Amino acid sequence: MIEEALKNYNFKNPEAVFIRHNENITYKILDEDNKYLLRIHNAAEGLDFSISYGATPRQIFIESEIELLTKLHNIGSIKTQFPIRNIAGEYVTRLNSGDLVTVLSWLDGDTLVNTSITEELVYQIGQMIGKLHNATATITNVSRCHYDQVYIDRVSNEIRNAYELKHIEEQSYELIKTVLSHIKWILAEEKQNFLLIHSDLSKSNIIYDIGNLSPIDFSLSGYGIPELELGQIIGSLYKDEYISSLVAGYESMGNRKINSSYIKAFTALSIIAYIAIHHSKVYKDESFVNAMGRWCDTFFIPVNKQFDV
Repeated sequence: MIEEALKNYNFKNPEAVFIRHNENITYKILDEDNKYLLRIHNAAEGLDFSISYGATPRQIFIESEIELLTKLHNIGSIKTQFPIRNIAGEYVTRLNSGDLVTVLSWLDGDTLVNTSITEELVYQIGQMIGKLHNATATITNVSRCHYDQVYIDRVSNEIRNAYELKHIEEQSYELIKTVLSHIKWILAEEKQNFLLIHSDLSKSNIIYDIGNLSPIDFSLSGYGIPELELGQIIGSLYKDEYISSLVAGYESMGNRKINSSYIKAFTALSIIAYIAIHHSKVYKDESFVNAMGRWCDTFFIPVNKQFDV
């Protein structure tokens, strides 16, 4: 597929370097002095993102992601990748297999995966997210995912399926059900605060280059509340102690105020969403079983105690 994909673009002497395969097959394209990111939109076996997409065809979200990246690039207040047209002048290429391909500009730097995390860096991450939300708040009518109560229902259904398949135990299932009920209540209370968020921020989806931070991979972006975004990144940073610095950085970028009491619930949701998407592949792994016990003690039980008061 990669050879066919390359022929559809105005590359001169391209070399494709495989990066990873999850929701997309991604390659770094080296073309003389230029670099690009090429994505074949073919999810790895066993990964089903219909929890986020619902019944909407994935092509709709691929096209709207390109629209979103174009608008963010034109706004220019935060550095993001931008789409590259093919030889036909289009942003989306269809291969003979039916798979869709997109090419984006390349961002130099490294992800935060191997970066030492400090309070100062967390504050900067909060600022980056604040800048992003300030930009996306001006963007309307882009067809993206909705991280609302209907989304929580889809997650709940898949968690029930995991329980019925005996991929998770009854105690974990009951704790997760209760967490999801609390999150549905939060989303109902905060429905006026929905805006377009990245919704997949982690250390692997943030590029750090000479002191500057940039978000990448907007495949799962959609409409949700800011606390959902902040809860996800706290889950990736593995420390609740960073919440105050993250929120301070975020709030320094505008008048939008964060309800910090919600953040741990959305960190729990990011874990629950992982379980919902991956349980069929990982339920036999000892590391998953051990992690489930830790998640229950560290996230699910405390969240339920917080909201049951």
